[in-house]
Amino acid sequence: MYDTKEKSLDMKQRKAQVQRKGNKSKKKNRVGFILLLLFAFLYMPALWNWIFHGNIDTEVLNTGLLEMRISLEGAFVREEIAIKAPKDGIVIPKVNPRERVPNKFTIAHMVDKNGRQILERIEKMEREIIRHAIEEYPGSVDGNAEFRSKIQSEINKLTRPAINKTMESVSEIKSALEQLLNQRNKEIFLAKGDKLYLQNEKDELNQLKNLLNDNAVEIKAEFSGLVMWDDKSDEKFTPENMDQLTPDDLSYNKKNKEEAQFISADEYFTAEENQTIARLVNNEKTWFVCMLDSKTAQRIKQYDTLCLKFGDMDKRFPCTVESIEPAGDKTRVVFVIKQMVEDTIHIRNIKADLIINSIKGLKVPVRSLTNINTNDNTADIILVRLNRAVIKRVKIIAQQDGIAIISPLPDTKETDPVRIFDIFVVNPQNIHEGQVIE
Repeated sequence: MYDTKEKSLDMKQRKAQVQRKGNKSKKKNRVGFILLLLFAFLYMPALWNWIFHGNIDTEVLNTGLLEMRISLEGAFVREEIAIKAPKDGIVIPKVNPRERVPNKFTIAHMVDKNGRQILERIEKMEREIIRHAIEEYPGSVDGNAEFRSKIQSEINKLTRPAINKTMESVSEIKSALEQLLNQRNKEIFLAKGDKLYLQNEKDELNQLKNLLNDNAVEIKAEFSGLVMWDDKSDEKFTPENMDQLTPDDLSYNKKNKEEAQFISADEYFTAEENQTIARLVNNEKTWFVCMLDSKTAQRIKQYDTLCLKFGDMDKRFPCTVESIEPAGDKTRVVFVIKQMVEDTIHIRNIKADLIINSIKGLKVPVRSLTNINTNDNTADIILVRLNRAVIKRVKIIAQQDGIAIISPLPDTKETDPVRIFDIFVVNPQNIHEGQVIE
């Protein structure tokens, strides 16, 4: 009986102990849960920022120049005449392409086709004389620093078309390199050597050239201008016919974008009587004609002085708006160019950028601006000051191709407005005022 009572008492004690342990465990779990909530509340935002904003891209705000451009395509119009072969035979150019010549200057000789053997013999002798001269005087090539510099300059120009995958200007660079090599060869050829056999070969060569010239017909320039050895003369693209050019004539497509092929002064070619062999171009000025939609054309005015950038050329061509006229549902705009005419003589149709204005100011990517208001051209930019994000309202002066020029708001009373050398957040998405930015 006593044993039964003791067992019953032990059972009750054990149950009480288990119950106390259970209550303690629940209290511990409750405390742990509360601590977990506190941790999440206090540290989750920091963890979130660490995960998603740990590598916030920032840059230093600097001034820059933004060119406001209008993209267009059009064609060059020139005062030019076609030079035709006076008879069947072989044309021997005496000037390089794009070279300026005076009035009545002999630009080529033309000989009968049976003169080809003499020409080939002359070429062979010139190559031999140049080869011997280089072997005797290697310093005439390697020691010419100016020549090497010019060659390197032309080779460097190949970088841009290679990067942009536009090879329109390669033929122009090739021609310039060939002209430099021809000039170098002439200098070597004309150099007086100590070896008698070289002079004897030169004398024989001159006799062959005189024989050839005695039977040649001279082709002279009818006025002072630029010579281009091609058959691309087209009466459609003359100043008198500019108002008749259609949108298709002015478009840059596969049919129209072919450029003239360069022929150097040392190359000869066959031609038939009355065949166009060259163009003689007035180098005082050229015109560039394009079609614009009427709304875009309203951004420019007649007699405006602007700049054109053609294709992948680095140069800017100063130009003047000569005329703006309606042409069906489009507007025909004619620009006149009076500088660097020779740089475009080989081109008819091309894409271009019309630079209507250049604006200098604080330059940032448009994606770095938020809350853009198109009505008053304002936006927010996030700066980093004392390792914290600071939102500043700014004025958008201009924007083009994903780049914007900004300034502090006019009449602002801020003592620390946005300024040069401020650090700004490049991608301000999910960045808030006061956020710590390391």
